[in-house]
Amino acid sequence: MRTEEELYVETGYQIIYEDDFFLVVDKPAPLPVHPVGRFKEKNLLSLLKRDLQPGDGILRIVNRLDSETSGLVLVAKSSFMAGRLGILFEKRQVVKEYLAVVLGSPETGEGTISISLGIKTGKAHNVRVPDPDGQTARTDYQVLDRFGEYSLLKVIPLTGRTHQIRAHLAFVGYPVAGDKIYIQPEIFERYIHEGWQEDMRSVVKAERLLLHAAVLAFRHPVTGEDKVFAAGLPSCFSSFLNHAGSAHGALPSKLEIVRP
Repeated sequence: MRTEEELYVETGYQIIYEDDFFLVVDKPAPLPVHPVGRFKEKNLLSLLKRDLQPGDGILRIVNRLDSETSGLVLVAKSSFMAGRLGILFEKRQVVKEYLAVVLGSPETGEGTISISLGIKTGKAHNVRVPDPDGQTARTDYQVLDRFGEYSLLKVIPLTGRTHQIRAHLAFVGYPVAGDKIYIQPEIFERYIHEGWQEDMRSVVKAERLLLHAAVLAFRHPVTGEDKVFAAGLPSCFSSFLNHAGSAHGALPSKLEIVRP
């Protein structure tokens, strides 16, 4: 098994907003948000502490993203602020929008997935499975464009369950490109031990998970201001989609998210 030094991660995060209370960070992928397993130093929180040197200050990750999901992460500067921001998420007072490249093409231009989620324990990871007695979960989606065998979706999770977007889209037949867990778990088992192998592409279609947390919007818990934060698509999305070929010729301009 590879050591931490041998593990590949992207470390080029960007701080797109900072005030006295929290940071908004555009996280690359793959990069865990917390120290976990062998990623004791190669994770967003450790990198932020190293680079910002908060001293006695406390940094707390508020919204967790999977290692292979890129995009916006809220980082509180105190336990108090982490609690205040956490309450906004619990009360569903945060608008979250993701962009996802999926295998296949949904028949309708938009839809809702409401499938309760259970957990199945695997050898090296847990996966979500449909379970009528599990956690309720709802995901709305809209097809932004179609690219041959793939589609680009705007996805809005109305609940915040672990792996919700990935599992829901896989359950209805449109898994996220690059999803090694929900397309073929055996590939994920290989990936965590061996890293990326080119023969995996024929099955999962992309080296990294093509899921991106693009927008966060909420009312600032201290100032009361309405805040909207956006992170543009990573270049690998554009490369993948342009290679696949848009049904409308070129990557649509509505994907060009402008940071506020």
